[in-house]
Amino acid sequence: MKSIKICFAVIIVLIAAVLVFSCASTGGEKPVVEGYRWNFDDPEAGTAGWATAPDEYWDFKGTMAVSRDATTMGKPMLRVDVDFSKDVGSWWSEPKIKYEFSEPFDMKGITRLAFDMYINPANSTTGSFKGKAMLFFDKSTVAEAELDLILPKEEVGSYMKATVVYRLRSSRNINNVVIGIVGAVTNYNGPIFIDNLRLE
Repeated sequence: MKSIKICFAVIIVLIAAVLVFSCASTGGEKPVVEGYRWNFDDPEAGTAGWATAPDEYWDFKGTMAVSRDATTMGKPMLRVDVDFSKDVGSWWSEPKIKYEFSEPFDMKGITRLAFDMYINPANSTTGSFKGKAMLFFDKSTVAEAELDLILPKEEVGSYMKATVVYRLRSSRNINNVVIGIVGAVTNYNGPIFIDNLRLE
């Protein structure tokens, strides 16, 4: 009888040890967040779905065009040609670019939209850049964020590079991403390059 009790106790201890090990081995793991990254390497993909959003411009009288450029910066990037010369008196002139997902994108675990932005100082004599980003499901705004100043700090050839980060969270799916390139009393006229564009 005593030996049976000992065996039973040993079995209980072994089961407890297995449960503790299982919790320890899985409890510390964080869920994998896939995110979304736009790649401009493929010439056939062109702008990877990004386009101007003229119906959503704000206080912008100039022109904007989006294309893929694989030569100017030494690697393929999204090129945004924009002319703010007619909006130099505006503190918030906002042309926009837009991406539409082919199916709803799950924002679970996503906390920001980020990219590298390259500006050529020779293309303006005054002003600066601000920014805005918005996430939509159909026509409903799911999340949005603004930046009071985008300040390029790293010199890359004749361009200056800024790392742009928008803090965006949503418990809902999205199907549209909109980025506003905001001119603040600037007469910038020329290309702006975008790279490493991702939701993460």
